Amino acid sequence: MLPAHTEASFRHEQLTRLQMEHANYSERLDHLVMNPLHSPADQWEEIRLKKMKLKLKDEIEHLRGD
Repeated sequence: MLPAHTEASFRHEQLTRLQMEHANYSERLDHLVMNPLHSPADQWEEIRLKKMKLKLKDEIEHLRGD
């Protein structure tokens, strides 16, 4: 078992990484949605990005809740 300060540091690093990844998906999604000419591939990418963001949000909430 890791010492408390090491575990807290590890958890903080994980949380930071997940938040950055979530922000990256948000930015990509914003750019995609701003384009008025959506191809079917763009629509699938939009759905994929939204699902990825939700998954990361759940992981972030799980880390904050523990």
